[in-house]
Amino acid sequence: LQTTHGTAVARRRSYPKTPVNKTDKMASASMTMATAPVARTTSLKSSKFHGAKVAPVRSVKAAAVDTGIKAAGKPLDGRKLRVAVIGGGPAGACAAETLAKGGCETFLIERKMDNCKPCGGAIPLCMVGEFDLPEEIIDRKVTKMKMISPSNRAVDVGQTLNDKEYIGMCRREVMDDFLRKRAKSLGTNLVNGLFMKLDDPGQGNGPITIHYNDYEVDAKVGEPKTMEVDVIIGADGANSRVAKNIDAGEYDYAIAFQERIKIPDEKMEYYKDLAEMYVGDDVSPDFYGWVFPKYDVSPD
Repeated sequence: LQTTHGTAVARRRSYPKTPVNKTDKMASASMTMATAPVARTTSLKSSKFHGAKVAPVRSVKAAAVDTGIKAAGKPLDGRKLRVAVIGGGPAGACAAETLAKGGCETFLIERKMDNCKPCGGAIPLCMVGEFDLPEEIIDRKVTKMKMISPSNRAVDVGQTLNDKEYIGMCRREVMDDFLRKRAKSLGTNLVNGLFMKLDDPGQGNGPITIHYNDYEVDAKVGEPKTMEVDVIIGADGANSRVAKNIDAGEYDYAIAFQERIKIPDEKMEYYKDLAEMYVGDDVSPDFYGWVFPKYDVSPD
């Protein structure tokens, strides 16, 4: 079984919130509705303008619109748009897949292709259909969820599920690998590398230069390389180097710990279709913890 303890946060950027008076908001809405013009339908036969000549509508020449794709303010001149996606998790892999489908020259840079990210791995049924995920990557179909409160009260969730609904339990290293390979099959270039920094000359001044360490040879020390692209997408997680490079600001984040435990079959019987969420102080005082059942060979 898998347990994760989360501890919130080390960095935070707060923005002041202006209090909203609900009465004022309602009054404003009423005023808007009251002053809005009322639509009326007038019959031409009853109108005093019936029979009057109507001036023909003059044609207006459409303004010329440049629909050509540009990069750094310049036309591509027949080449494909070059895009680098940093981070090969679900977000990065799906972005790369979409870009490749759209005809872009796409590079997906990920340092650990077999990364087992600390993550519960629970996916809703709608995600299985929306992202066209095969059932082979789902270790277990959970139909029950138990929430344990800070006062140690247990509440059963999931009783509204019908016979065809479930919460999918998967391992991130399995799901992420599937998504990356699908993106590759559609034309994405997979790069086993670690993004270091980028040089952006600014709009209209040339391509973005990416600096990264290449680990394609499975070396412990990566080989420094560069790559020129038109667009860069940062999908490299909470400690995103891309976000730091573009000064995206501070944000809240949590630190999670994951442990995979193999338990006897008789104990696994209890968790065969059940997941648990803990929000009590005894498990994780600052956040929450969970127990999610996974595959039969070595349950998480």
